[in-house]
Amino acid sequence: MSQHTAWGSRIGFIMTTAGFAVGLGAIWRFPYMMSKNGGGAFLLVYLLTTLGVGVPLFIAEIVLGRHTRHGIILGLRQLTPKRSPYRLASYLGVASGMGILSYYAVILGLILVYFVKSLGGAFAYGANMAQYGPLFEHLSSDMPTLVCAVSAALAIMGGILRLGLKAGLERCCTVLMPLLLLFLFILAGRSLSLPGASEGVSWFIRPDFSRIDVQVALDALGHTFFAVGIGVSTAFVFGSYLSEQSNIVADALIIIALNTAVAILAGLVIFPAMHAFNLTQASGTGLAFETMPAIFASLPGGWLFSICFFFLLIISGFASGLGLLEGVVSTLQEVWGRERNATLALVLSVIALLSLPALLSYGAHAPLASVRLGDGSLFVFMEHTVTSLLMPVGALLLSLFVARRFGFEAFQREANKGATWCRITRQWRFLVQVAVPCAVGCILLLGIWASL
Repeated sequence: MSQHTAWGSRIGFIMTTAGFAVGLGAIWRFPYMMSKNGGGAFLLVYLLTTLGVGVPLFIAEIVLGRHTRHGIILGLRQLTPKRSPYRLASYLGVASGMGILSYYAVILGLILVYFVKSLGGAFAYGANMAQYGPLFEHLSSDMPTLVCAVSAALAIMGGILRLGLKAGLERCCTVLMPLLLLFLFILAGRSLSLPGASEGVSWFIRPDFSRIDVQVALDALGHTFFAVGIGVSTAFVFGSYLSEQSNIVADALIIIALNTAVAILAGLVIFPAMHAFNLTQASGTGLAFETMPAIFASLPGGWLFSICFFFLLIISGFASGLGLLEGVVSTLQEVWGRERNATLALVLSVIALLSLPALLSYGAHAPLASVRLGDGSLFVFMEHTVTSLLMPVGALLLSLFVARRFGFEAFQREANKGATWCRITRQWRFLVQVAVPCAVGCILLLGIWASL
């Protein structure tokens, strides 16, 4: 990346990084993780892991990026000797970003298809709700349509990033994020106004402590990495674009607060409506592609609300995808010394190839749907490998690097540059040097043990 690359404004950095962190993690993945893990129980553990692990690691990545003025590969080369094990974190970060994009593109493509369907009135008030399960199975297994949609999603992201940081990524996300919040408030208000919505709110926010176990902790920590964007190289790159006057701690807290608020708003859109229409058993991707269309078919004005919802998913998905792609492209561009657009084209080509296993195994009737790895399809295996293995290992290495080699004093000094308030204090020392590495390490070991 050029040494002159920099954010156009503080609000541009916050909105772009929040868009990257929010993404489909808050609106597509968070609700089905809530459904899988008992509602309020998962919410409680997720909030704790985000505060105790996500916040320090997110700040650490941005700090290291600003300190080195490089992406994660050259940044860690600058900070570590040759053959240092900490350098593995940089390659895992790029691999994680590519891995997420490879299956993320499939979801983006399916969302584009559903958005077009919503425009045509497929989910309008009075439509046959029984059709949505078979419709999802058909569309997710319709290879020609999905290939075109995935190609379109990758082409859109590539076109935006060709414009550069300020004119492309930053300008796009500065517009998308306020739109995202606006649509969420509208949909949440409508959902909360439904009869019986209070039961869904109660299920969503009231923790059932009997549901909290190792698997819930694993899922919560994995979702923290996915939702906050830890260990995928992007936060490191975004930090390298910051000036010395930037208040990293304050901005990081604002970004994570926005991310958490969007996730909670998404829950308030989905779960009150689910309980209002007695659709409490849905889980997985069905929440977005089967349950929500059924809800819209039951609502007066469902046509308009279905358009808003799937446009909301498009906004969040592309905001996150653009951030992931920028992190990978910028990191590899400076390592290879290639021109940016050439690197972008190469990365998109590789992602398109890597997306094929996820694409061919996603739907119930997809060509590779019968191929199983562990307890799930190739798509599930790819997602699990990235979020439960690559990202946690990378996060563990980064946390150990900050705690043992970079040092707390250097971390505190760099993080507090430009800060007039909201600073790293000495009370963070135990959290940074002991609590975070131990928490990530223990959860990672438990996850490996549980998968054996």
